[in-house]
Amino acid sequence: MFANMIQLAAKQGRGKELTKLMTDRSLNVLKQQAGFVEAIALTPETDQDQVVGISIWNSKADAERFTQGQSQQLLESYKHLLQTEPTFRSFNVEGSRPEIASARAASR
Repeated sequence: MFANMIQLAAKQGRGKELTKLMTDRSLNVLKQQAGFVEAIALTPETDQDQVVGISIWNSKADAERFTQGQSQQLLESYKHLLQTEPTFRSFNVEGSRPEIASARAASR
């Protein structure tokens, strides 16, 4: 499996708005992508204007297909809320609890 991470800095006081927009729009699109497994949105307790999104994919190819396609359209839709350009990182998933992802996929 493979993971993509995006780190976003919202304009001051707009973090909750960014998080809601990101989760509402992104999750609907992600669920329709081939190879998508799971997504997580994180915000630090001490700074709600920082948002980290992690998406898990069956393969690097699946993740790259999304990154080069619909990901760009999603970013454009919340660019007006960003203070700086997003930071991206990619990871090989070395360990996970696949039974959780499998159970979630089965419930969709």
